[in-house]
Parts: sequence; structure tokens; C-alpha cells
Amino acid sequence: MAEPLPPANPADTVIFKVFGTVGLVRDGRLVALHGGRQRTLLATLLINSGKVVTKEQFFAELWDGRPVAKADNALQALVARLRKLLKSHFGEQFARERLITLPTGYVLYTEPHEVDATLFERLVAAAHGEMAADPVRATDMFDLALRLWDGPVLEGVTGGPMCHGSVLHLEETRLAAIEDKFQASVAAGIELGVISELKKMATLYPWRERLAELLMVALYRSGRQADALREYDTVRRRLVNELGMEPSPKLKDRMQAILNQDPSLELAYSSTLPDPFRARGVTISEHGAISTDMEQTDRPVLY
Repeated sequence: MAEPLPPANPADTVIFKVFGTVGLVRDGRLVALHGGRQRTLLATLLINSGKVVTKEQFFAELWDGRPVAKADNALQALVARLRKLLKSHFGEQFARERLITLPTGYVLYTEPHEVDATLFERLVAAAHGEMAADPVRATDMFDLALRLWDGPVLEGVTGGPMCHGSVLHLEETRLAAIEDKFQASVAAGIELGVISELKKMATLYPWRERLAELLMVALYRSGRQADALREYDTVRRRLVNELGMEPSPKLKDRMQAILNQDPSLELAYSSTLPDPFRARGVTISEHGAISTDMEQTDRPVLY
């Protein structure tokens, strides 16, 4: 049976962390793993959840591929410590069924809602599904997803190519989710509440033109056409002076639309769609599927 996910704390179902300090979560508290290699071992298993990680892959992650005396024994000792930790906090059956030893390597089985990174990506996907019909709800769901981030990816992990690749992927996914949240906020007509956040992010990531575009639209819809155009000029000068390139055609088109006060920039409402719905809650099934409880409402659909 599906259990409701409390909007204030989406991390309640998480027992494995890759955001912030890598470790286990028991009763809402982090169970720290001692030693960088122990954290790297767990991180490598988690980013390959349900897949066999070979001994050679572990060697690359744990020792950067360098020859290590009795590497097999060292790896077995690290796995044994992790299995003991799982048994201590979640029970013998959990440890036996989840962490499996195979002739070629090891595999850790997890449910999607148990790993913060996997839950994050599923919540983001669910938010994308809400954006067209209800950007207000989508904004809330992006917030739920982003709240799972309580530190850098794989903090305290050195790792090798697998870990490094996962860090890059998840960081890019986080930035894209932040941009999507801003887009949903602007589409919903609540741009006043995100202008300061957009300015901060646009300063931190000056080469992401989508942030600049969203800030320009938010400023324009707030009655600040001149500020929106100044933002474009700032971005253009930075690109020309530092990279020797002009803004993208999309950003140029957005600037032209703002200059011409194009009606397409205004918030569009529709109250004629049949049976408008609003997503009221998020539900996670025992298999990790995320769905929304839908409720009929007279509020206009935003699009």
C-alpha cells in the first residue's frame, strides 16, 4: 500500500545518503562511516545499485587503479565492515538480502525511495509531469526534491571515474532542477518571490543563459522592463568581453520580445479546460513509484 510522503520532509524514506556525507540513515540520524575508503565503497555500490561492481572497478575507485598488496583481502575487509554495519542497524535479513557477494564482485540492492539521489531524480521527473497543468504544484515538488540536498555530492569520498562521473551528473541535474523550478514559478505568476534567488544563481553561474532568460522574464512580468533589458546587456557584455561570443539566438529573441512588449510574455490563464485538477499530495509506493493525489478545483489552470 502506498504511504504519503510528508511535504515538509521528503527524506523520511531515505536510508542511504550520497548528498552530503555518504552514509546510512537510521531513525532520521546519520550513521557515519569511518574512513574515506569505507565511504567510497558504499558510494560505489549506491551509484551502481542493483548492478554488479567488479573487483577491478572497486580497485579503480578505492585505490585509483594503483597496485595494492593483498587488494582482494583489503576489499573483502571493507565489504565485511559494511555488512556488519547494515546488520547492526537494519537487521541480519536486510544485510543478507541487500549486500550480495558474487564470484566477480559485489552488488547492493536498494529501493528507489531509499537512496536520496534516486528519490531526488524521481521527484524531479514527477514535477516535470506537473509543469504544464499546474506549475504551482510543480514548484512545490521541485522544492521537495531540492530539499534532499544537504551538502555536496559524495562528500568525503575521493573515488575514481565512477564516483567522479556521478558527481558531475548529479550536480548538472541539480542545476537543471533549480532552473526548472524557476521556470515553473514564473509560469505560475509568482515571479516576485524568485527574483532575488534568480539574481543570486545568475551571479553564481554566469554562463547558464537559461537563468538569465528566466530572470529577464520575471523582471518584465514584475513591471521592470528596463531592468530586464539591463540584465540582457550585462550578460551580453560578459559573453563578448570574456568569451568573445554573442548571446544565443534564444536569449536575443527574448530580449527583443521584452523590448517590443510582446503579448506572449504575459501570463496566460485558461478556465475553459474541462475538469481542472490540482495535485494535492505526493505518494511513494512500496516499490518507489511516485504519484500525486489529484483533487478537482475551480482554480484556473496555468499554462
